[in-house]
Amino acid sequence: MAKKELVKETKVKSVAKKDSVIVSEHFNMIKKPCITEKASFLAESNFYTFEIDKRFNKIEVKDFIERKYNVHVELVRIINVPKKPKKRGLIKGFRSGFKKAIVRVKAGEQIDLTSK
Repeated sequence: MAKKELVKETKVKSVAKKDSVIVSEHFNMIKKPCITEKASFLAESNFYTFEIDKRFNKIEVKDFIERKYNVHVELVRIINVPKKPKKRGLIKGFRSGFKKAIVRVKAGEQIDLTSK
């Protein structure tokens, strides 16, 4: 009987720790913020743009942004930017594609992209 209670307590403790700490495999989820003219106009209306790793989805991006920047995320939009063919002289190749996340934060909150 005591072993079952001990197992239940350890499961509850491990779940509580996951909420407050960023998992190391998610540390490189955001490659970089997209700082463009269009992204700066979107930032004025509480939309922020990030280039993210292709393995992650909306829910994981929302949790990571809320933990890292201490803001409340209302909406996440994911865009898969396709690779594009490029040519330099006789050499043909592709510019790699990437995944982009557009995140809307709660009104009155901001993300400072220059410091982090």
